[in-house]
Amino acid sequence: MELALATRRPSSFVSSASTNATRLPPETTRAAQVRVPPARTGARKLTFISALEEKTFFPWAQVTAEAPMAESQHAARKPPWMMPTGLVKRSSAGICHVVRPGSDFSMQTMPRVRSQLGGTCTRGSDTSRRYRTTAMTSATATVVRAATVVTASGPISPGQVEIDGGLITGVGPATGPVTHQVLAPGFVDLQMNGIGAVDVAGATDGDWDVLDAELLSQGVTTWCPTLISAPRNEMEASLARVTAAAGRPPGLRPAIAGAHLEGPFLAVAGAHDPAYLARSVDRSWLGSLGPGVAIVTLAPELTGALDAIEQLSGAGVLVSLGHSACDVDVARRAADAGARLVTHLGNAMGPFRPREPGLLGAALSDDRLAVSLIADLVHIHPALVRMAFGAKGASRTVLVTDAVATGNSSSAVEMVLGAAGEPPRMRDGTLVGSVLRMERAVSNSVQVAGIDLADACGAASATPGALLDLSDRGAIGPGRRADLVALGSDLEVERVWICGEVAWPARTGV
Repeated sequence: MELALATRRPSSFVSSASTNATRLPPETTRAAQVRVPPARTGARKLTFISALEEKTFFPWAQVTAEAPMAESQHAARKPPWMMPTGLVKRSSAGICHVVRPGSDFSMQTMPRVRSQLGGTCTRGSDTSRRYRTTAMTSATATVVRAATVVTASGPISPGQVEIDGGLITGVGPATGPVTHQVLAPGFVDLQMNGIGAVDVAGATDGDWDVLDAELLSQGVTTWCPTLISAPRNEMEASLARVTAAAGRPPGLRPAIAGAHLEGPFLAVAGAHDPAYLARSVDRSWLGSLGPGVAIVTLAPELTGALDAIEQLSGAGVLVSLGHSACDVDVARRAADAGARLVTHLGNAMGPFRPREPGLLGAALSDDRLAVSLIADLVHIHPALVRMAFGAKGASRTVLVTDAVATGNSSSAVEMVLGAAGEPPRMRDGTLVGSVLRMERAVSNSVQVAGIDLADACGAASATPGALLDLSDRGAIGPGRRADLVALGSDLEVERVWICGEVAWPARTGV
């Protein structure tokens, strides 16, 4: 296989899998043709060195001969060519792939790369620590320090996080002055319907900028816009707008991981209009919605629900059980079919009884199911927050806001507003979502329910990220996106980073 590397940025790549070659256009200067040998233990490998230049990730690539090489020689070796147009990644078959110009490299994951020091670099290994120290640090690297850094392997007090090229390159004890109280992964909200005057279902154009700013102020760096039950043509139109918003050019904004469809296949209405609920699950309609859907909440007792769960989970959609009065057996069969989450535990579901524990009992006892909590201390008592964390652990507990737009007169749900900070209700007293902020969900869990800080932060970041299969975020560790939130002594948001750049409240300084 031949690979062309150059010192000047060309306008495009041409990749040919059939010839096992990746070539640069003819106008490229100082191109060098290098033969890449098949991967082999002990041989010199295609290696990567990252550099940050003008806020753009510019990887370097080095190709060496096949002869074995001592580790010290690897460390001393300098990359002979710079290729700022994309990252060449080598497969086990010896084919090089290119992350094309214009793609957001920070959203790519690198769980296994070839180390500049030799061997396979995996997160947390000795090799990975040496790799990020010698090969992933540039003159423009950023270091953020805090009294407590909530990392993937546990808190470090005091600790620091090194950032380069939009990725976390190092985590360890602080070596300088501490500037923040707590540094946690950026929060991931799986259920958010709207804020203030902006309802996700009707959001257009500048509405998304308003939502972005509000979410950043809460420490949210990834989220799922949530659509409740409505006429299907309206849900389709709303989903199209969500998908368009998710496809906006990269910027310092929270990433949209996909839509959360909370309806119309529900058995317990809650605050949803019963007129829009379906008695059976329409698999063909669900299959027609395309890849913009990340989560579907449905009631497993509906006709066709178990087949739909299998279909959706097979397509990579996270299926959550909710708005349901099902019994334990049905919930377990839904888990057998692929359901992995239960929506807002204790709300819009059948009662828990000693001999008929229902969906709530299944959620707390089945290790295959995670549970989401609206920890505003109104939807659920602090004791249930503690019970859920105790039964499920942080790795199966998710904090969500289920926030709704309270200032939107066109909302499909008639609501009565309470005092400041109180969730809205229907005229019969039924709760209509919340006005909860994500950082408040974390602080309520810690300060009122007595949950460990690391567990509460994990329930707002690592666990929802893992449920969405987003292996590149949700935790502070080498190779992850540098999506971070700094919290003060009262766990209020002080600063938010998106891919290592300050996104809130200002873009300069750390």
